[in-house]
Amino acid sequence: MASELSFAKAFLSALDSRPIKLRADYVHDDPSVRIPHLLPRLQSPRPSMPKKPTTTTTSVPGSAKSITVTLKSARNPALEFSLPNQPLTTTTVTDLKDAVRARIVDATDAQPALDKVKILFRKKPVTGNKTLAEMLSEVPELLVGGKEVEVGVMVMGGGRVVSVSPEEGGEEGGHREEDAGAAAAAAAATTTIKPAVGPSGEEVVRTEAFWADLQGFLEQRIKDAEEAKRLKGLFREAWEGSK
Repeated sequence: MASELSFAKAFLSALDSRPIKLRADYVHDDPSVRIPHLLPRLQSPRPSMPKKPTTTTTSVPGSAKSITVTLKSARNPALEFSLPNQPLTTTTVTDLKDAVRARIVDATDAQPALDKVKILFRKKPVTGNKTLAEMLSEVPELLVGGKEVEVGVMVMGGGRVVSVSPEEGGEEGGHREEDAGAAAAAAAATTTIKPAVGPSGEEVVRTEAFWADLQGFLEQRIKDAEEAKRLKGLFREAWEGSK
């Protein structure tokens, strides 16, 4: 009994020498003791909001707008006619050329080739198969629709005007499947062909304005003012020599 009492006193004395609190750097490495890891409480799922219906229709500015196009050739051949209600985004330069070709013939009484017909806007040739919206992009007030615009026409090699009925215009449109819509609109248009006014033929070629126009056209095509001036001189010398 005395030995047990002595052991108890010695054990308590040993405990008194130890710190009551754990050190800040204390690490418990006893593998037999496991501290449970508690997962965070899951929040109750919120009810999903109903999806709003989406609209897949894309609105293209000017897609439903149209314009009246007046095509005018001052000479060789001299003609002027209007195509009302031409859609700005779907009517192309090719459609305008086809409308001109349907109304003229060349020296062989055949329709001139497509590349022989030039469309001019603000006295400059329109390159590529642009739409009316692209061609008129520099004039935004015309893109609102309901307006009228005048474009120039130049026929390389010349030609003469022939009468065109709506039926004939529709028949030509049937041969061009890709331009069926534009051809139908052109066939339904009221065409007014005005007779030539002022000088024509050789009288026009003798004027300085004709050669100035020719030089301007060449400058637009070859992008070289000096070369255009040289070619104009060659053409003029050849024409005068033929007389």
